[in-house]
Amino acid sequence: MHRRKPNFRHISLGILLTLLWSLNTTAGNLAYITNQGSDSVSVLDIENKKVTHTIDVGKAPVGVAIASKQQRVYISNANSQTVSIINSRTQKTIQEVPVNIQAVGITLSRDEKTLYVADWGGAQVIAIDTAHLEKQKTFKAGKTPSGMVVSADNKKLFIANRDSDDVTVVDTRTLQTIAQVKVGIHPFALTLSPDGKTIFVVNVVSNTLTLMNVDSFQTSTIKTGQHPYGVAISPDGRLAYVSNNHAESVSVIDIATAKTVKTIEVGEFPEGIEYDKATQQVIVANWGSDTVSIIDARTNTVTNTVASPKLCRSFGQFILEAK
Repeated sequence: MHRRKPNFRHISLGILLTLLWSLNTTAGNLAYITNQGSDSVSVLDIENKKVTHTIDVGKAPVGVAIASKQQRVYISNANSQTVSIINSRTQKTIQEVPVNIQAVGITLSRDEKTLYVADWGGAQVIAIDTAHLEKQKTFKAGKTPSGMVVSADNKKLFIANRDSDDVTVVDTRTLQTIAQVKVGIHPFALTLSPDGKTIFVVNVVSNTLTLMNVDSFQTSTIKTGQHPYGVAISPDGRLAYVSNNHAESVSVIDIATAKTVKTIEVGEFPEGIEYDKATQQVIVANWGSDTVSIIDARTNTVTNTVASPKLCRSFGQFILEAK
């Protein structure tokens, strides 16, 4: 009996088209949203404005640190006192690292060789060798260390200390304190300017933003909305986007004039915030409404609201840029 030969050319083309479609749908930047109330992380496809994965992690996840070279995402879990490691290619948790502290603030060195985890319940930070996760060194910070960021030259670590109202500057080589700089009341989150010259610190109780020179540690102050929790800077360094936790808004601040140029209503109790350069959008995690607000930075208006599981926070730098 004559059998019809299978059309391998057709099958191969179909597989190829499916593969290309799959790659295209995940080619853009991704935002990792920690859901403290559901012990999970949502992966938000920023360009397509939808959650593609929900990943189980440790208990009460808060902070995010992106290691793009390693294809890893590090998540601080406050209640399980661990750091979850997510493979950003497969979007699966591959390891749970005990740190034995109330892990909240988390950040990476510029070379991704050292992970810093702040102890919310103490006055210390742990430096972890990312190649040998059992190698952990503890060093001093101020009271209740929270947000952290490393300088562009990888030489200094800046730590916002909520209960001592200051920022600790640490030599990343020796882990010794270089300076203790007074800022506003209850500093929480911080970030680095695109040119690497300025640290921006949000002061929750004094409703201010402190601008600190990376080298001289000189400071200036800008007013924000009520109870600021997070800050993101536009790629040109002109605008600061500040999430106002108690005002349920984002302040758009002209840094040069220190004036708020627009106030954008978002969800309830906004916390984590970051600017996505690829799409010119600002991503805001709303802790109280279990949503993520997406702001078009060209018009400074909310264009989309995406649901995320309970109590989403995303503390730190949480956007993975596509290569």
